[in-house]
Amino acid sequence: MQLKQTQRLIAFFISLLISVNVLAKPQRIVSLNLCADQLLMALLLPPERLIAITPLAANPEASYLYQKAAQYHQHSSRIEEIMALKPDLIVAGEFTAQPTNQLLEELGYKVIKLGLPINSDGIFQQVRFLGQQIGEPARAEALILAMRKQLANIIGAQDNRSQRAAVYYANGFTAGQQTIVNEILTMTGLRNIAAELNLDFVAPLSLESLLASKPDILLLGRSNNNTNSLAHQILQHQAIQRYAALKQVKRITIPDRYWSCAGPSSFAAASYLQQQLLAQPL
Repeated sequence: MQLKQTQRLIAFFISLLISVNVLAKPQRIVSLNLCADQLLMALLLPPERLIAITPLAANPEASYLYQKAAQYHQHSSRIEEIMALKPDLIVAGEFTAQPTNQLLEELGYKVIKLGLPINSDGIFQQVRFLGQQIGEPARAEALILAMRKQLANIIGAQDNRSQRAAVYYANGFTAGQQTIVNEILTMTGLRNIAAELNLDFVAPLSLESLLASKPDILLLGRSNNNTNSLAHQILQHQAIQRYAALKQVKRITIPDRYWSCAGPSSFAAASYLQQQLLAQPL
């Protein structure tokens, strides 16, 4: 008799611990940042827990997971709308929408902020942190394991040739050291010309400096809706076209959604880049 009572007590306390654990997990999460959108979706949160994301998440130009985003509610970023959603956790960007973040914190909402990782280890750390915050550490570790396997495959497929690449965006900007783009190039075995020039972050690079650096590969940014804008005209400049033709330089266009955020898309970007390099052998 006493044994049965003990077993009932144990079963009761186990069920109590399980229910407390479920209740401890945020059940109404709102994302205020594109990169947060993508990480939360990558962690397989269902729409009933990830109750709102940004409209950018459904934009195929900006978001790697734009198709998955269709199943989630999209908010307009207005304070009154976010409050009406009654979130128990808000995930924001460390460097975006600071007035909104601060106001929500002052109103008593729990707000966590994600930074901008610049390497693989930083991505893994951020995923682990987010997994802990949303009560899903096991999902975070599973995602990290998948990314580590993808990274190992990418490194294993590196070309032995030491090729030099220049990334060129609209308005003549490039991605230097301290960027996830630089990490993506390193993953694939490419040398980033902007890093060789000691440029940090996203920085301007003149057309003259670009051509003088004699890249083997030109990685051109793209935003399909704006390719005819003045900002994008430099990517179609006659000097670039002529140089690439004379020197037999590879020109590869990578959709912006691959490297708009640091996360699973970063490893997809490296894989995509390797596929493009194989499709255009020197």
